[in-house]
Amino acid sequence: MTFALAGWMLYAMWGVLGVMGVDFLASVFRSLKRSSFSTALVLDYLRDLLNYVFPLFIVVNLIPLDPTGWILLIGYYLASLAVFLRYVFAIKDKF
Repeated sequence: MTFALAGWMLYAMWGVLGVMGVDFLASVFRSLKRSSFSTALVLDYLRDLLNYVFPLFIVVNLIPLDPTGWILLIGYYLASLAVFLRYVFAIKDKF
């Protein structure tokens, strides 16, 4: 399984992983402030990596099979935007 994130695809993945990291840090800070840290917090983020980030990598691997060259690319950008917005709204709800 080889893939190369180039151009805007790389920036979209950085955005998704960056906002996931900020949300994780906000959750850890909030739970430590309440003295209720749990390992379920870490497991939730591992599950989110499997449910949100891994399918983006699968779409990237399927792009060479797309005869038009843009259908899966648009799907990748829409999915990464959806994940990005999900975490932005989650961060907003935490504060």
